Amino acid sequence: MTAASDLPVLAIDIGGTKIATAEVRGGMIANRRQAPTPRIGRGDDLIAAIAGLAPKSGFGAVAVATTGIVRDGALTALNPETLPIEDGYPIASAIERAFGMPPFVVNDAQAAAWAEFTIGAGEGFRNFAFFTVSTGIGCGLVIDGRLESGATGLAGHVGHTRSQPGGILCGCGRRGCLETVASGTALARLGSARLGRKVTAPELFAAAEQGNGSAAEIIAGAVAALVNAFADLTASVDVDCFAVGGGVGLAGGFIEALQARSLDLPRVYRRPILAARAGADAGLLGAAMLANSRMSDGNFHRK
Repeated sequence: MTAASDLPVLAIDIGGTKIATAEVRGGMIANRRQAPTPRIGRGDDLIAAIAGLAPKSGFGAVAVATTGIVRDGALTALNPETLPIEDGYPIASAIERAFGMPPFVVNDAQAAAWAEFTIGAGEGFRNFAFFTVSTGIGCGLVIDGRLESGATGLAGHVGHTRSQPGGILCGCGRRGCLETVASGTALARLGSARLGRKVTAPELFAAAEQGNGSAAEIIAGAVAALVNAFADLTASVDVDCFAVGGGVGLAGGFIEALQARSLDLPRVYRRPILAARAGADAGLLGAAMLANSRMSDGNFHRK
């Protein structure tokens, strides 16, 4: 009989735009599949879509990286506009029913942060923050070599810190969150209003590259908001380095714009800002790594 530790981890990534599954072994991804995230708003439909992508056997553990707050095996979307799902959906038990074994479930930004910290841009740092700037804005924190999730799973949700007092209402219920200013969703909304036609975030970047001043101004606003968030986080937990990923974060010229804007900060708040290196599947990799770590010693830390 093959030991569970000799089999790959079935890794599942649940985002606001797509769901993905893959088999992960030794830091390598195989049999990766993806589909659009169901927008119906029912957790059971989400699980059915995942089950339709993934193999039904041949793995030794199941690891899930998902947007939202994960607490005691339940999932709540802090911003339901990103992931429409019932509050407190019992995702761990639902995944166990679908695949026959209890999963390890973690926030997707936290999973990606662990991958970046272990094999990516965070190597060599003890205190590290990973930002994914995509449909929404996620953040994962590693402090003194340990992944932080907080008492309720909320740690790292920097996308829902205040960026623009009195700004528009965020899906989380607050006004002026960073996510309403600097996410891909925000850029598309702001760009559509300013350019007078419906545009996506990639189209806004293309317009800026072609010399459209309004598009460039919107992107510059997002850059400024993110750099201020980096400074706030530095003042709070004194990170050594930031890595930025996601569709917006890795758009052409965006990292360089963040780096340039950070030079306007007082020196005490400046930290290296690097492009994420673990790739688009950092969430899958990180979740699998964390699941393996749990099976080996129950701890999530790097000495």
